[in-house]
Amino acid sequence: MSFVSEIKNSFRESAMSAKLIYINLALFLIKRLSDLLAMFDIIPYDAVLSYLVMPTEFDKFILRPWTLLTYMFCQYDFIHLLFNMLFLHWFGRLFSAVIGDRHVLSTYLIGGLVGGLACLVGLMVTDLDRGVLLGASAAVLSLLLAVAVIAPNYSVQIVFVGSVRLKYYAAVMILLDIICLPTFVNIGGHFSHLGGALAGVVLAMMWKRNGVPQRNAVMDWLSNFRKPKMKVARGGRVQTDYEYNSERVDRMKDVDRILDKIKASGYDSLTVEERKTLFDNSKKL
Repeated sequence: MSFVSEIKNSFRESAMSAKLIYINLALFLIKRLSDLLAMFDIIPYDAVLSYLVMPTEFDKFILRPWTLLTYMFCQYDFIHLLFNMLFLHWFGRLFSAVIGDRHVLSTYLIGGLVGGLACLVGLMVTDLDRGVLLGASAAVLSLLLAVAVIAPNYSVQIVFVGSVRLKYYAAVMILLDIICLPTFVNIGGHFSHLGGALAGVVLAMMWKRNGVPQRNAVMDWLSNFRKPKMKVARGGRVQTDYEYNSERVDRMKDVDRILDKIKASGYDSLTVEERKTLFDNSKKL
């Protein structure tokens, strides 16, 4: 198997948070390659990145509206990439286990979009800090806050601190952004972070009230490109669509029961077996 084929298979079989990391890494490598070409005056500096990052001045943004989507997949440098991807890995996996892998992409996108709009509006109101917006932070914060609302008492391990309940960790993250606003340092980024966090809270509150939807419009649209006619069960036996869908319904019922228990009593009320069931099925939802 070729290296390219291995990458394709790894991407196809990975959880959604890993797919998002792949996309961020790919764009970062493209940025670095463009910087190398610019160093030899082959292309202008940031010739590629300038079409992907989001201008924070409205008159410039309106000429490149697609950047409201692309900015959340672009990272400035290696440190920026490293920390954002680590957080995306941690909170993405946690989101998949508690809420479902099927909703990672839509939550990431909604958080990023709201974060970008919050940056534009915030800077228009304050008339401060003109430049560009880039980074996955707002999108990642939407994943964190969504899980914090659904499972507030879930414990996470913090270096040099120890075990901390997720609701307290999320609150500190938001408080830091609020405190940093008056410093006028990266104020657009802080507005974006708060917007992404708000998107995650609103989504989670809707899910707590109405239940986590079994279907996802974004994932359904993507699945149309690779929807199989038949499914293959273990041992090589061909499984009909009816059999596959029947098993899928049973899995969803089991997951829904566990999600209802989380809604009523919190994530900590789950047994070890229920947590394993939720995690094992998160990639299939």
